[in-house]
Amino acid sequence: MKAEWQELPLCRQLMQGLYPSHVAELSQTRYPLQMYEEGLKKGVSAYDYGGYISIPEIPSGAGVRTSRRPDILPESPYLRVLGPAGGWLSADTLERLADCAEKYGNGLIHLANGGTIELYAAREKLVPLVRELNSFGLDVGSTGDDLRCLTSCCGPARCDLALVDAPALATYLGQRFIDDQQYPGFPQKCKSAVAGCPNDCIRAMMQKDHSFIGVFRDLPVINNEEFKSWLAEGGDPERLVNGCPEKALKWDGHELFLDGDTCVRCMFCINNCPAIRPGRERGVAWVVGGKYGHRGPQGPMVGYVLVPFIPLTGEEGFVYLGDIFAAFLELWSEHGRRKERIGDFVARFGPRRILRALGLKAEPQILLWPKNNAFANKQGRRGGEGNGGN
Repeated sequence: MKAEWQELPLCRQLMQGLYPSHVAELSQTRYPLQMYEEGLKKGVSAYDYGGYISIPEIPSGAGVRTSRRPDILPESPYLRVLGPAGGWLSADTLERLADCAEKYGNGLIHLANGGTIELYAAREKLVPLVRELNSFGLDVGSTGDDLRCLTSCCGPARCDLALVDAPALATYLGQRFIDDQQYPGFPQKCKSAVAGCPNDCIRAMMQKDHSFIGVFRDLPVINNEEFKSWLAEGGDPERLVNGCPEKALKWDGHELFLDGDTCVRCMFCINNCPAIRPGRERGVAWVVGGKYGHRGPQGPMVGYVLVPFIPLTGEEGFVYLGDIFAAFLELWSEHGRRKERIGDFVARFGPRRILRALGLKAEPQILLWPKNNAFANKQGRRGGEGNGGN
């Protein structure tokens, strides 16, 4: 039972103002607000460490948060739902999820920041909850040491900058590796996502152990006629040129030029000028090892570029990517240490050994700073002298 509002002054304060309040949403469910109030008072969550729990008939997807105040709430079990790639959910599906949350849980749906959906329910209600989810096409997601639910950006269904069909690729990989998502068997958890372009709106390179980023290999295309229209509408060419991180753009007062040897396809000019569009030779870059967590010898990490370009031409491209992804997961399963995240594994095992094991060749783009690194400059000179050096 919820405490009276006079016992929750900090929660009540968070309900004030015009902006939608998360406390107002929580207050409309059976969530124990007293737990939140305790956390606000002490500056630390009233929930303690959580983890995977084993429930008969549910190999993965069920987890629990323990409680620092068992007198208020003994524990907080939850079920992670495997949602459609791209975050696309119909109103009908949302209504059915809401019905499940009311019927089996505390009336609360959590859209987790990793791109999945979580429903909170007592342990004894999790199996009937899964059965009802199955009845309208949804299934349990991932918890524990397995391949976590594959997520993606909205892709070409909503975004004009998508270079690859991110939801389609995430769906293919999710279907192919469904057993690895639902049956824990890896050294540690493994998060994966697909971003449609280098803008990486879903933070895949920073957050995920494996990210597949839509890229283009040829040069951006400049439409000078459209560029003139952009200028007439108030476009600022100097800002465009000065903002290019590699100084690859040149403006002579009449026409815009691009230095192809310097351009790193970073999307800055494309994002800021509608007359510049991505090239047509498109595929994905495979980035491994990103993580936010502080555990492990490396701490938080940005992923390594393992393969700078994988073409996705038809079904064969999806299958090829899936094959080398499967080979990496097998290599990690064989050589990874217990509870070793993939970024720490790559740092210890070495990118070169991984590439050899997968039958892939090393390319200059896998260096952490491709254009500024002395060994990647085309002229072979030291940084500062070569094209693109600092």
